[in-house]
Amino acid sequence: MRMLLAALLAALVAIPALAQAPPAAKAPAKAPEYDPRAEVTITGVIEDIHESTTRGDHPGLHLIVKTETETIEVHACPVRFMKELDFALAKGDEIKVIASRPEGATVAVAREIRKGQTSLTLRDKTGAPVWTGR
Repeated sequence: MRMLLAALLAALVAIPALAQAPPAAKAPAKAPEYDPRAEVTITGVIEDIHESTTRGDHPGLHLIVKTETETIEVHACPVRFMKELDFALAKGDEIKVIASRPEGATVAVAREIRKGQTSLTLRDKTGAPVWTGR
């Protein structure tokens, strides 16, 4: 009887643990399509650079930019395009980005990146990528 009671108590203690689902992994924020009406200028320092290979999420070069008020992910262009133009970016670079960032978006899509006196146009004023057809 004592063993049966111990087994029942152990089962009751285990039930709440089974009922709790593991925390869901946070999905990466999906970049919005370019909207010329939502253009902003982002000025800051590059904290990180990485290449995304996720389809449907602007694969290519992504910059993590720290501004005076926030840290934001900026989707730029295919890495090969940046290499072809020999426009180097590195952690610690101060940049200015003209980008589309609809209200509430946690990421921005770059149209132009300026570093010092050099400027790289990634999209035309409508948001069409300039690297297509290359």
